[in-house]
Amino acid sequence: MDDDLQEDIRRLADLIGEAERCVAMTGVRLGATEDTEAKAAGSAWGEAASLEVLLTEPARFWDNWLPRAVEASQREVTPAHVALARLQDAGIVAAVITQAVDHLHGKAGDGDLIEVHANVLSCRCTRCEDVYALAEVQALAAAADDGVPRCTREECGYPLRPTGTLWGEPLVEQAVIRAWDMAAWSDLFLVLDTQLRTDPMAMLPSVPLQRGTRVAIVGTTRTHYDRYAALVIPRPAPEVLVGVADILAPGA
Repeated sequence: MDDDLQEDIRRLADLIGEAERCVAMTGVRLGATEDTEAKAAGSAWGEAASLEVLLTEPARFWDNWLPRAVEASQREVTPAHVALARLQDAGIVAAVITQAVDHLHGKAGDGDLIEVHANVLSCRCTRCEDVYALAEVQALAAAADDGVPRCTREECGYPLRPTGTLWGEPLVEQAVIRAWDMAAWSDLFLVLDTQLRTDPMAMLPSVPLQRGTRVAIVGTTRTHYDRYAALVIPRPAPEVLVGVADILAPGA
């Protein structure tokens, strides 16, 4: 480990160690080193995964969404997810707010997790609200003549939809309310690997800043909050998180 990285780790560990209510926010993929949010929003995938396409071209929607959801569900927990879970288990990080849909934070630990987009691990019936695991949805889509999974409840048969948020619709209301509440409650707001390009979550760091709360930002992409932050570390979060956890939660 080079001296500059060690210094960055120490500085962040000192800042977190001084806090009593540290809340972390992570982006769409922990460890991402490119502008993933902007690329997704402007891509063919972003357009195909929209509410409009689900309603007007359901076969096209499922043909695009389902394989990507399966890929996300099969991702493995990384040392960075484990490090953040260790900090939560030790009571050093109070909560994690995430834009990710792969549920890796939930797989890494059982701390307070706020998934503002929900996740891709389930779908629900648009009529009776029955919930189906992703594996069930795969089987239903494969068996359907048009590739559209439908509810299996007797006398229902309505099309399913992802439980999580699609492009063109609001985020999960209760999750967003909790995210805002936790950001306001924090005495250190830690931003990890998110470009803060997509509203309303792009505005979330403004909540602690308006209350005079310190914000620390770790990630390779510059954000419009960098100049207001108490600490900015222009590195991928995984390089830093493991070292911070080793200092603050060595036994966790």
